[in-house]
Amino acid sequence: MSIVAENRVRLPLVWVLAWLLGACAPLPEKPEMKGEGHLQAPPATPRAIPSPVNDVPALAPPRPAPRVETFSLSVTDVPVRDLLFSLARDAKLNVDIHPGVEGRVTLNVVEQTLPQILKRITDQVALRYRLDGPNLKIVPDRPYLQTYRVDYVNMSRDNSSSVNVATQIATTGAAAVANSSGTTTAVSGGSNNSLTRVTSISNNRFWETLQNNIRAIIGEASETDEVSSVILNAESGLLTVRATSRQHDQIQRYIDRVMVNARRQVLIEATVVEVELNDEYQLGVDWSLLTEGSNGFSFTQSLLGNNLVDPPFSVLEFTNMDGTLGDITAAVRALQVFGDVKVLSSPKIMAINNQTALLKVVDNLVYFTLEADTVSGQTLVTTSFTSTVHTVPVGFVMSVTPQISREEQVILNVRPTISRVIGFVNDPNPALADAEVVSRIPQIQVREMESVLRVGSGQTAVLGGLIQDSIDLNDSGIPYLTRIPGLGRLFTYTDNKSKKSELVIFLRPQVTRNASIDGDLSDYRRYLPPARPAMGALAPSAQKDTGS
Repeated sequence: MSIVAENRVRLPLVWVLAWLLGACAPLPEKPEMKGEGHLQAPPATPRAIPSPVNDVPALAPPRPAPRVETFSLSVTDVPVRDLLFSLARDAKLNVDIHPGVEGRVTLNVVEQTLPQILKRITDQVALRYRLDGPNLKIVPDRPYLQTYRVDYVNMSRDNSSSVNVATQIATTGAAAVANSSGTTTAVSGGSNNSLTRVTSISNNRFWETLQNNIRAIIGEASETDEVSSVILNAESGLLTVRATSRQHDQIQRYIDRVMVNARRQVLIEATVVEVELNDEYQLGVDWSLLTEGSNGFSFTQSLLGNNLVDPPFSVLEFTNMDGTLGDITAAVRALQVFGDVKVLSSPKIMAINNQTALLKVVDNLVYFTLEADTVSGQTLVTTSFTSTVHTVPVGFVMSVTPQISREEQVILNVRPTISRVIGFVNDPNPALADAEVVSRIPQIQVREMESVLRVGSGQTAVLGGLIQDSIDLNDSGIPYLTRIPGLGRLFTYTDNKSKKSELVIFLRPQVTRNASIDGDLSDYRRYLPPARPAMGALAPSAQKDTGS
């Protein structure tokens, strides 16, 4: 019984083990589905493991640079031809000397190369040399043509601006003046005139000035010479000069210095602010309050004005640890202590050295003037009107001419002008009044100043002190009752408010060496829209399968 039971127990156990072994068998591989549109990786090729490198060959030591041969000599009043032959023989060079090379030389040379010695010889004798491998060629220093490339815009500019302040007070009446004959003559009253005019003229003729200066260097008499030694092509930026080697060296140095100065440019940030003064600051903005405490401001004031349009100015410095764009912003926020601050304009303009830049943000206000012409006939009176259109700019205009020194000191000739409409007046022409025609002409308020000031790069100059008083007339009352003739004023309430405001102009020049977003203008990158991807980087669009 025990043997039979044991066999019955083992039989199911064998079936279980067989089922488990069948489950562990590998599944049959599915056929790989390949399509033409699917990406397929190339089959991996078996690679053998490289054997370790035991002996690394040593690198050959660097070859020493060939030693530059130097010479030492001492000569006194020797013919230059003999000296050149001796130098060529010692340097093992072939030498060709033009028959026109003449002169005597005195030199003391200690361990100098051959080009250095030849350069010193050319300072004493009018000759030119050329080293071409083992050949040395010596010719007289006679005029020859050489072309210089000058990259500058082909343009001449003339700028003229003037500020006029005129008053005219007419006097009426007559005075009796007795003459020698005993008669009297009535002399009419004269007039009292006062006129102040300041005119600024700026002429920029780069190419004409450059050509005249080159002529002065080479000693050319005038432009009327039969054969000109200076050939200018401003359209292509080429300057060809016929001169000696010494003169060409001077011309090259001169052009290099001119281009360095002419290419300097400056970014000028201007902010025009109007401060409506509080009652306690009716005398204007007290700039000394900004320097109290540790707020980062330092203030320097110049109270010397040369004339009417050369007002006092101040230099305001602000230490900003976060960047360069917050200087003027911090100063504008500091003005809120003195009253309500309103920013009228905040332009930024780039100007090149000694070139006038003009910024104009205005609305051209259109108005008409009417002229009446009345013709009387036998029975009818005919009146004809002729209208003439006029425009007046209203807004902000600023012209600035910078001069940038090598030490990055900027001299600015700046003229900001702010204009706005304050009302309209009717044309008092009697002919228009008879015809019951109204011609309204705008009243323009203009506030401007012109000044020449010197500011360091990164400093903020302040032009202020233009204070004006204004009165707001507000009439209110009971509707309909205010229109009663004679009694309307009894139901009217008048509230006149006077306010005083000061105009403040901040100017901050910043000399730029690399005027690009990747250079000095990197702080303005955040104002640009996000860059679009390049055309080559765009993914190709999916093509529709049109196959059968």
